[in-house]
Order: sequence, then C-alpha cells, then structure tokens
Amino acid sequence: MNLGTDLSRKNQEALKEIGIKSENREYSKEEIKSFSNTIGEYIFSKSSKNGDISKAINKYGDVLNIFVRNEKSFK
Repeated sequence: MNLGTDLSRKNQEALKEIGIKSENREYSKEEIKSFSNTIGEYIFSKSSKNGDISKAINKYGDVLNIFVRNEKSFK
C-alpha cells in the first residue's frame, strides 16, 4: 500500500495530525499494522464523556478500515 497515492488528501491530513507521515512509497504489512494500532490507541485515548471518542472514530474510521482491508490483502 502506498499512503501517498492510495489515500485521499483528507485521510493523509488526518494521519498527519496524529504523527503518521504519508510518503509516496510502498509500506509493508507490518508498517500498516503499526499505523492501525496507532490510530486505535489514539481513538481510545480520547474521553468518552464529552464525545471525543465518537468524533475520533468519525474522523479516523475510514482510514482505519482501509488499513485493515489492506492488511488482509497481503500474502
């Protein structure tokens, strides 16, 4: 998977906000899995009382789903 070409600009910007740089290169399955974990940790570090978890899921859910699908496509 190439984050620089396979992700929308919106998703690239969202990743940048949490410290994941999307370069124009092929990423390994391990790197994609690590990014998925980073996103999950970020989402669940938010407060559920004020709705921040829901907001983070809405913001990062699409890219997380893309990563999970791509993890499964590696052989």
